[in-house]
Amino acid sequence: MTLRKGMLAVLAVPLMVWGAGDYATYIGDSNDYRAAAIVLDKAGNTYAAGSRLIGPRSPDVPPLGDVFVAKLDPLGNLLFRATFGGKGNDQAKALALDAAGNIYIGGATSSTNFPLRGAVQTQSGGTTGFLVKLSPDGSQMMASTYFGGTKGISSVNAVTVDGAGNIYVAGETRAPDFPSSPPLTFGAPSTGLASRSGAFVAKLAPAADRILLAGVVTGSAVQCGAGSSCFLSTRSTAAVGLGVDAVGNMVIAGNTNTTDLPATSGALRGSGIGAFVAKFRADGSGLAYLTYLGARNDVLAPFANPGNILNALAVSETGEAFLAGKTNDENFPATSGVVQPAYSGPVYPAPFGFGPQTDAFVAKLNATGSGMVWATYLGGKSPDEARALAVDGKGNVWVSGVTSSPEFPNANGWSDGEEFLAGLKPDGAALLYSARFPNHIVAQSLAVGGDGLVHAAGASGIVSVIAPGEPVAPHVAGISNAAVSDLTGRVAPGELIRIHGPGIGMAPSVAIGGRPAPVLAAFANQIFAVAPFGLNGEQSARLRVTSNGVALPEFPLIVVSTAPQIFRNADGSAAAVNQDGTLNSTANPALPGTIVSIWATGTGYYLDAADGAIAGEARNTYCCAVMISGSPADVLYAGPSPGLVNGVTQINVRIPAGVSSAADVVVRAGIQASAGATIFVTPN
Repeated sequence: MTLRKGMLAVLAVPLMVWGAGDYATYIGDSNDYRAAAIVLDKAGNTYAAGSRLIGPRSPDVPPLGDVFVAKLDPLGNLLFRATFGGKGNDQAKALALDAAGNIYIGGATSSTNFPLRGAVQTQSGGTTGFLVKLSPDGSQMMASTYFGGTKGISSVNAVTVDGAGNIYVAGETRAPDFPSSPPLTFGAPSTGLASRSGAFVAKLAPAADRILLAGVVTGSAVQCGAGSSCFLSTRSTAAVGLGVDAVGNMVIAGNTNTTDLPATSGALRGSGIGAFVAKFRADGSGLAYLTYLGARNDVLAPFANPGNILNALAVSETGEAFLAGKTNDENFPATSGVVQPAYSGPVYPAPFGFGPQTDAFVAKLNATGSGMVWATYLGGKSPDEARALAVDGKGNVWVSGVTSSPEFPNANGWSDGEEFLAGLKPDGAALLYSARFPNHIVAQSLAVGGDGLVHAAGASGIVSVIAPGEPVAPHVAGISNAAVSDLTGRVAPGELIRIHGPGIGMAPSVAIGGRPAPVLAAFANQIFAVAPFGLNGEQSARLRVTSNGVALPEFPLIVVSTAPQIFRNADGSAAAVNQDGTLNSTANPALPGTIVSIWATGTGYYLDAADGAIAGEARNTYCCAVMISGSPADVLYAGPSPGLVNGVTQINVRIPAGVSSAADVVVRAGIQASAGATIFVTPN
């Protein structure tokens, strides 16, 4: 189905049967998908929402997005996928369900023609928050509104629904006309120099046609370095998470670069910067509490850079707040007797403390905001960050995120990738599960079912289900272009791919769309293969892996014309050869005006090419254009690389005059562009 901007469309998908246990599936189509949130219903169905990127993929021109929501049954079958939006950029950021199965999506849009129905706000404020209510099958837009004010930008970052069907939203706004009531107003958002955004929360009627309560919290004071012009910089306060307790109190959590939020008496911390938590009383009479989590600030003029950043929140019925994020604060309020009571990353005094050395953190704040029930760091000596959080029926706390620390606990893992999933016991005293996963598979959002299965969404449209208490079942977790490590479910004819999954590489055979895919190499949890050129013209295909004679569950793939990526060295630079035949490197740069050779795959269909054969006289029908440091470069040759397997494209390109030092190289094939890679050039 071809969709254009502004449509509301629903795609029903034929079922395929999965086996029991762990599984992964791709919910996207030929466009890039960016999952933002995942939730479960009581029947065990999985819902994921995010943005479906429309238009050519280019590193210098961001594509527009439509909103998508997809539903999977308990076995991983895709039941439907709905998309909607206007003519601008539409981004989903939050997802919720009510007891009847109605679907609620919040986010931000730049579309002035965003589809509205019974809206409480009919005008856009530029980039504006939105709230949409869909029917359980995704086919009907029951309510839709802009939200956040009309005189400044805003975003809905979190959504939830109570048992009576009342809808709660939270986010960020710079609109001075945000409709907050006086008892819930703590400062005013503003635009212009030294503009101020506020963290907002609102309660709407079940039909989303009336605002019942609305509040906003802003700050104005910032910490600035000596000689800084930071007094003119923006003041930012945003809610990133939202929860409602059993009596209707609204808890938000977020981040601010200001130091004067209205912290309440008796709070855990009455002053600080960065991560904060606030509880608004159910009757709309004001704040029950507001607390900062820490005070570390790495000043790098003209900006304030808080040392504690919160990314995720869950709220218990009794009002405790579960928190997750990242910190480089050695004084973060960690408690004793937890998994990791001390910060493990390097500690530097300001201004040298600004940088990526962070641990993840996980914490449980008591219901009055006066102290931590428990709090722990989680990480190693390199950057670690928790991005998603969920609490299961036993009180176990699950977090996922990203890690660069080789020593990050991996007791249950099958991969050494840069994403992680960890489960902590209810008191935070021990890990009950810890595993690393390939990129773009678990770090975006989490949900845990009554059966204990952990459902995870990756950034690229892959949904996974993990059974923490069971042995890992062999299955395909996703594929990646052989030149990069980010998992996806899209493949181009002739593309060299890596197939990822636990235990899949034992005496494997691979077929895609019923065609043999030559295996180039196999390891325990990875298979290197070549996608058949015969996929050209197809729209979808099933990936089937047989390992040790056992056929694994099929993995759905979308076939695209091109998906180019540049082969790289370990440091991220392009694997490139200078004109004189020497390797390109920092110590051996190329000269402007000379020719360098680089290699890529995913550049598209080759005419007259045999799958898996060594390159001969085949021709590449899509490749290639090259940009170096933003300038078009003269391509002298782009085609099969002599002596290498068909599907590896050699590109000989002249370095434009004026390019120097570390130059960014991008390869475009068809309408798709690769991620950038670096080549080194002698300065003029």
